[in-house]
Parts: sequence; C-alpha cells; structure tokens
Amino acid sequence: MSVTVLVPSALRTEIAGAKSVAVDTTGDLGAVLAEVERRWPRLGRRLRDEQGQLRRYVNVYVDGEDCRGLAGLATPIADGAEIQVLPSVAGGAEFTAADGDKVLAANFADWVRDLGLTVEEVGADYATLRLPWSGRLAREGGALSGQALMAAADTATVMAISSAKGGFGPMTTVQLNATFQRPVVGVDVLVTARLTKLGRSMAFAQVDMVAGGVLAAQATTVYALL
Repeated sequence: MSVTVLVPSALRTEIAGAKSVAVDTTGDLGAVLAEVERRWPRLGRRLRDEQGQLRRYVNVYVDGEDCRGLAGLATPIADGAEIQVLPSVAGGAEFTAADGDKVLAANFADWVRDLGLTVEEVGADYATLRLPWSGRLAREGGALSGQALMAAADTATVMAISSAKGGFGPMTTVQLNATFQRPVVGVDVLVTARLTKLGRSMAFAQVDMVAGGVLAAQATTVYALL
C-alpha cells in the first residue's frame, strides 16, 4: 500500500525541500507516521512527541478530513490516500528562535543571562546559540574561559530539547563532559546542540562550539526531563 504525505513549506528542510513523500505501509495513520519517522527521523519528530502523539501545533488531514475528527492516529488509511500535514495557525505553530530568547530571559539565572547568549536558529532536534566575545569572560592569557563555553553548551541543550518538544518544560542537567580543541580569542562562538536521543524522561545531546569557522570545543550532555 502506498500513500502520499504532503509536507508544508515550514517542514520541507527536513526532507531536502521536497513537497511530498511517498510512504509504503499498511494499517492506520499511526503506522504511516511511524514509517515517516523511521525514514525521515527529523520530520517524524516534528510531527509526534516522545509518546507518539501528534504535537499540539500539528494538524493532519486524511483525504481532506481532520484526523482529530475521525479516529485520530487510529484512522484507517486506504491505498492511494493523501495525508496532508499543516502547522496550526493559532497559538504559535512551532518553537522559534524568538521563543528561545524568551525562555532565556524567563528561566535562567542572572549570571547565565550575563553571558549575552542569543538564540540564532532552532530545528526539530537542534538549537544554535551565539556566545558573543567579551573580555570579561576571558581567563588569564586572553582566551575565552572554559566555564563560559560549558555554560553555553548547557544552555544550548535546553533550547534543543525545548525546540524538539515544542516548548520549555522543567528539566535538569545530569551530566556534561567537554573537550577543548583550541583557544577562542576575540571572536563570537556559535554553539550548536543536537539531540542524539530524546525519550520520555531523558535527553542526550552532542554540542559543537565553533569560533571563526573552526571547531573550538565539543561537549556531550545528558538531561533529566522532570
């Protein structure tokens, strides 16, 4: 059985810009979306949460009918069906960089905000923050301190989790390991946290810190979702 899934422009970056994808599977809507996530994991995570339920800002139509008015994920899917995904118009379609800046302002300690971090970009499983250069954050010798980089990596992980879940929720750091490849002097650092696993109660991420186009440090983080 083959069905066509129409993908909105906001999510096409997850499938190399394609407007639709063909899915070969049998059964109900849940099975189709599970196959989507198997073949295109980043797209799948934009559609369903870690419990396998549709995210609140996603609407799915089966042959023109809203699945929530049918049987939800249990809606039977016929051969040749057309499934259309549409972000919700009301209430904010997805977690944005602007939302991330609001999370920073509302949920982090003063000393973290004093780092001057800004959210540059967010996606289904990642977030990129900018850590601006400041002499106040430099250690003896003039290089950016490792403590500032580690705090930025930790913060970027929170943003990546919030983006993947469609909003901020309570969480706490369990583990953070960092390695430093080269000193950072006089330039901003782009800090990208990408989730490697997101479960119901735990999240894992790999963090790359790039300064002047060169990898300066890396970290791995583990978070508990409360």
